[in-house]
Amino acid sequence: MGWNLNDLTATTGSPDAFAQPTGYVFDAFGTQHVTYLGTDMHIHELLWDRSGWHQHDLTSATSSPQGDNTAIGYVFLDTQHVIFFGAGVGQLWRDSHGWHYENILGASGAVGVTFTGRPIGYGFTAQRTQHVNFPDLSGDVQELWWDSASGWHQNNLTTAAGAPKTSANPTGYVFDAQGTQHVNYVGVDSHVHELWWDAAGWHVNDLTAATGAPLAQNNRVAAGYVFPSQGTQHVNYIGVDNHIHELWWDTSGWHHNDLTTAAGAPDASGSPFGFMFAGNQEVLFRGVDNHIHELSWNSAGWHDSDLTIATGAPPTLYADPTGYAFNAYGSQHVIYGADNGHVIELYWTP
Repeated sequence: MGWNLNDLTATTGSPDAFAQPTGYVFDAFGTQHVTYLGTDMHIHELLWDRSGWHQHDLTSATSSPQGDNTAIGYVFLDTQHVIFFGAGVGQLWRDSHGWHYENILGASGAVGVTFTGRPIGYGFTAQRTQHVNFPDLSGDVQELWWDSASGWHQNNLTTAAGAPKTSANPTGYVFDAQGTQHVNYVGVDSHVHELWWDAAGWHVNDLTAATGAPLAQNNRVAAGYVFPSQGTQHVNYIGVDNHIHELWWDTSGWHHNDLTTAAGAPDASGSPFGFMFAGNQEVLFRGVDNHIHELSWNSAGWHDSDLTIATGAPPTLYADPTGYAFNAYGSQHVIYGADNGHVIELYWTP
């Protein structure tokens, strides 16, 4: 009950992490998945099922090129997908026949498109499309998107929306209630920008200007998510004041909230990550104390919890946490890389 610690590297005997691990749930199979780039430069998957945690070397399983950055996983319909940079923009994907590899940048027919930073991916179930976003060397936000009729395509979202250049990796999500896509990033102007898509195409919105919020730290991620039961959107970022700030949208428009002040939390030293769990908002970040903190919102407001102290977990000087909810088990999970290279899971059960 409560918060617990699990050293997934020690539990599974998997290689140490070279880059930030991330996790997701495959609801259809009742499984958890953590993907990361190991010190052997292979993409590894740590898989949980009812028999416990297991390790798979996806690079060896697919004979794919070695990776060079974070591996991001997501579920699309009844398939799993892991996006990484290697010899191109690579996709490892799993169906009922097992794991496969594809260079989706090459498959899109894109010519002269560069890549840097790290990619993110998500599925747009209503449109039956997949979307992969990443910054290119010129600071444009690039999109590779897939449909079943003709495969992979390439789109420069910065050009399509007439948007400013990015200083950081973008993040993306789908707002199912409105049938829209949203890609967020910190621009070279230190503003948080939103690229959003509807049936009329791509548009840009300067969320900093819209809300009067403090400037963001360049080279840091602005991460968004949806609160379905309230019909709201939320984008979190670290400001130049080292506070975690929230930009949130309802039908009256965009608003700003200083979560560090609201929760009485310590200053942050890394990018935040937000998600929903059991009707609560959860925002994770690495503090200046090198501890993993959780900002949690319920009907009583915002609160700060030091998960490092609560679990006795190892501190981290460099890794930003990510998290997810496992609704079938009523649990939430926080994933990060410790200073010793181990992949750490902090999990909460009722």
